[in-house]
Amino acid sequence: MNGPDLAVVPAQRPFGEEPARPRCGEDDCPAPSSPRSFRVKWQVGGNMWRLRFGRLPRVVRSSCRCRPVEYEELAIGGLHWIRRTDRTGPGHVVHLSPETTTSRVNELWSLIMSGDAT
Repeated sequence: MNGPDLAVVPAQRPFGEEPARPRCGEDDCPAPSSPRSFRVKWQVGGNMWRLRFGRLPRVVRSSCRCRPVEYEELAIGGLHWIRRTDRTGPGHVVHLSPETTTSRVNELWSLIMSGDAT
């Protein structure tokens, strides 16, 4: 028997704490992460969609490109992921969140954009 499905509780910033870097003002601009932020179990990204579905996923939404780490919500076959592309080093590294539903990916997207998940 599986345990109850517990909702993720976002980290709370101490009163008066300001982000280290200002946001660019776009709606989907990720805030700097909180020191106590929720850690996503990122997986190394690959092109598994061609094998599983025979096509590429659609991009539902993307974060702005003002930071070296970008996020995209992807959907295919009723499943959703968040793809994280890190361009801080030479080349770029792609990670994927676990597969989930629309409501859970919306929750995760909000946590990432607010800086409460990394």
